[in-house]
Amino acid sequence: MGKYLFLYSLLFIPVLTLAKDFGREGHVFQIVEDNLKEHLQKKLQTLPEEEITRKLAHAAKHPKPVQLPETSIKRSFIYDPTYILPETIKGENGEIIARKGEKVSPLANVQLNEGLLFFDGSNPKHVKWAESQIGEFQWILVKGSPFELEEEKKRPVYFDQGGALSEKFGLRSVPCRITQQEEKLLIEEIPLKMEADH
Repeated sequence: MGKYLFLYSLLFIPVLTLAKDFGREGHVFQIVEDNLKEHLQKKLQTLPEEEITRKLAHAAKHPKPVQLPETSIKRSFIYDPTYILPETIKGENGEIIARKGEKVSPLANVQLNEGLLFFDGSNPKHVKWAESQIGEFQWILVKGSPFELEEEKKRPVYFDQGGALSEKFGLRSVPCRITQQEEKLLIEEIPLKMEADH
């Protein structure tokens, strides 16, 4: 009982704590560290403006290539763009256009005017292959300069930035042709030797 009384009294008795300054030992230095934003701004200021412009222009004209090998074995498959709606879509007046959970195909009521050709724009054989394709196609490079090829061929040329489209369509090699087949896409990876034989 006495032990509990002692602990109980400690809880309610104010305890004075005294702080004492023990002084300093050794040298004290202020921590000086540049702000990252300020550091980058200083670094940019040291580069001539022309050099920055030149580097940006070069990066735009020569994007980082997508690492896809040249097609050696023909492969074709169907890509189904159908997806399940994550939420209900309503019109301007609140009418329901499509309900959450419904399957929707973007190609159900659309006929694409052009197919897609994926190829290496720095390889003359790939460029010749793209030019030989019958029908309307958008040219999408995985390597090479889209600006230079566009200037040379006098037609729009695009680049698969970061391989986003190649990944979406599941491409393993180029050249590759994508065309619409009803509500799906036919994807054909075509060896150049096979095309030359026809």
